[in-house]
Amino acid sequence: MADVGTLVVGAGVIGSAVAMHLAQMGEEVCVIDADLSGERSSSERNAGGVRANWWQPVNVALAAATIDWLESISDEVGFRQHGYLWLYDAELWPQAREHAGLQLGMGREVDLLLPFEVAARFPMIDRPDGIAGATLTPRDGLVNANAVKEGLRRRARDSGARFLDRTALASLASGPDEERAQVLELSRDDASAYLEGENAAWAPSGEIGCRAVVNTAGPWADRVARITGGPRHSFAVRRQVALLASQDVDLAGAGMIVDTSGVYLHHEGGDTFLAGYSPPGDPSGIDFSYDGRDFFEAELWPRLAARMSGMDRLEYRGGWAGLYDMSEDASAVLGRVPGQDRRYEAHSFSGRGVMQSWAAGRAMAELILSGSFETIDASGLSAERFALGRVLPEPLHI
Repeated sequence: MADVGTLVVGAGVIGSAVAMHLAQMGEEVCVIDADLSGERSSSERNAGGVRANWWQPVNVALAAATIDWLESISDEVGFRQHGYLWLYDAELWPQAREHAGLQLGMGREVDLLLPFEVAARFPMIDRPDGIAGATLTPRDGLVNANAVKEGLRRRARDSGARFLDRTALASLASGPDEERAQVLELSRDDASAYLEGENAAWAPSGEIGCRAVVNTAGPWADRVARITGGPRHSFAVRRQVALLASQDVDLAGAGMIVDTSGVYLHHEGGDTFLAGYSPPGDPSGIDFSYDGRDFFEAELWPRLAARMSGMDRLEYRGGWAGLYDMSEDASAVLGRVPGQDRRYEAHSFSGRGVMQSWAAGRAMAELILSGSFETIDASGLSAERFALGRVLPEPLHI
């Protein structure tokens, strides 16, 4: 295998964004992934929401810059800029008002709504118990996440980046001026086993020399971090969504709605909508099992019906499970691996990979090639923050 400037480990939306920016800046890039088609990729299995409605400034900045880029290619990625409506209970509403000021100060648009204003603008929300207020962020919305990822990859390839399928990192050895990466070239069955978390004794079958290596492995980032070294702060968590249908509720122009209960929903097409919920007790680990109708009946239907009378009658049409790559404070880990000179990481986006992809890729490319962040200061996302007690908690992840 040919040597390169930077080896990117993981070809999801973040890895593809890093590769695009590096390649456009003139770097020779190779991206490896055990699942290039994305059968189990989080980029393929998410709800497609993009928003800058966050409470940490760096997360607002990364999402806002990415949304600006998505606006410029809206037709390509199917950007439906219908906004995010977030409903808050009495505990979170005062904090939401405070952080709306932060977002407004960073150039975002935020409408603060009282319960009667929510009902007036969204008449389907006719059971207001527990709503203390809401934020509506009109520049946020929904995209085709697959189109975003493929658009990033296409631009990366057009600038010379190479993508290798069914290829995984086995080990790294540091030399005076480079890293030597031993890689696994996997069969389809072995690639599937690798993605399911198995640790078979596969023998390395190739080697790539590089000046830098980046861990963008998403839910598998911890596995790669065992090889790249440094502190490990990433873990995978299952997330389930369902496709439902209602003859009584029209969500076509509403964008994403997030309820006080944590359930979220948005229109898909016709009478169909997507709904998801993340039970707080779900254990971490690689788990693609989907609970099907039981998930719908236990977690979704009661919460939806409690908010909208039109949800009393719903048709269940299916669903799926995917993975979030989470960090301990629900903010991404992005920067140089602590204690390493040529090893970097960009993972644990905690559900906001698509919505921060363009800007996160830009930040990582700048750090690798120039040694500093230039467009957006993402230094606070380094893994060193955990040891220093400078965590960046984000309570609004779903």
